[in-house]
Amino acid sequence: MSLSVTELVCRLKQAVEVNIGEQSVVGEIGSCKAASSGHIYFTLKDAHCQLQCALYAFRARSMRLHLREGMLVELRGKATVWEGRGALQFIVDSVKEAGVGSLQQQFEALKARLAAEGLFDAARKRPLPRFPQSVALVTSATGAVIQDMRHRLEQRAPWMHAYLYPVQVQGKGAELGIVRALEKLGSPTRHGLPAVDYIIIARGGGSLEDLWCFNEEVLARAIAACPVPVVSAVGHETDFTIADFVADLRAPTPTAAIELTTPDAAELRTRLAATARQLHQQLTRSLEMARLKLRLVQQSRLGTPQELLVPYQQKLDSLTEELHTALQTRLQNERNRLAMSRARLSASAVLRHIEHASTRLQHSRQLLLSTLHSRLTAHRARLENLAAKITAASPQNALDRGFALVSTADGRLARDAAALHPGQQLSIQLAKGKIQATVN
Repeated sequence: MSLSVTELVCRLKQAVEVNIGEQSVVGEIGSCKAASSGHIYFTLKDAHCQLQCALYAFRARSMRLHLREGMLVELRGKATVWEGRGALQFIVDSVKEAGVGSLQQQFEALKARLAAEGLFDAARKRPLPRFPQSVALVTSATGAVIQDMRHRLEQRAPWMHAYLYPVQVQGKGAELGIVRALEKLGSPTRHGLPAVDYIIIARGGGSLEDLWCFNEEVLARAIAACPVPVVSAVGHETDFTIADFVADLRAPTPTAAIELTTPDAAELRTRLAATARQLHQQLTRSLEMARLKLRLVQQSRLGTPQELLVPYQQKLDSLTEELHTALQTRLQNERNRLAMSRARLSASAVLRHIEHASTRLQHSRQLLLSTLHSRLTAHRARLENLAAKITAASPQNALDRGFALVSTADGRLARDAAALHPGQQLSIQLAKGKIQATVN
């Protein structure tokens, strides 16, 4: 007899729950995602296998432990089968941290070793040009990242030449392709490539495993050795890789890398147009004053026109020279102001502003967590007090102390012996179990 899918899945679920049931299991957290319901879904893995796990919201709220990728944990829970997908799932009751995952340990060890060698030092990092003319984009040729970067570059700096060096940005050996790209772009003439002002290594976000090629030592050393400045734009704002620490500039996202390394063409055009208008207005006023003085001289009846014009001609020559000098001085001042504005808009200034804002945000977050923890502690103490009172008032406590509940056959409690009659059946509830009795 054939089984339906539902019947088979239900039998599998029963077999798993009966034969395995509650267990403790140790492993490393892989991908981890919190749903809008408050439930947390994650994978638990070791070197050979992985297991889908679910931590329900009511248990997650009572935990102080924050689950994250790379964490080594000990889980206590029950193995089951989720009927919706027919998939094996581990329902988590409790989580205890067991250490740091192997990938995270490798990351921290390499980071400490390279930092000790000085590869992260700010002194060895090269400045990027203020007005770059060309850039090499080392990323995947497909996907949204390259399209977003190209679109943003066309908006901000349409004069720039952008060259795509397509590479694999995920999977085993991907770091070797990026290393080869850096080596060729670092010596473009020898490899028949165009010279660029700087290089951007870019990739979208992902798990620790997805971004692991950017944590390889061979890539870190290739970035440090590259003669062309390198910008690392890997993952989202919260993702950090070894490449970020070694690069000359770290951008939180690929599009942010474009914004941090290019001037805004629209803003430059606006400033230059305003400066040109001011110069034109000043020149127009000066010429009008000169024409007015000339008309006054022409209308004067003292002496011949030639005699009257000579001193004013000399004065006009002097004023013209002064005007020319003033225009040159003003133009130089405007150029200096423009240079200072460019400096204020430089990537380092923007990064400092972002770092200050990040510090303030972190402080606010810590304050919020501290307040939330205090309130949760107070509510938990109040809940435990109420639970203790409820437990104390429970009839089961009286039964545990030796008392018994006597009820008649119709289920009513017997409170008065005079109301009973011989031969009447009674049920007596003890702390453990019931007995039947007859009134004598």
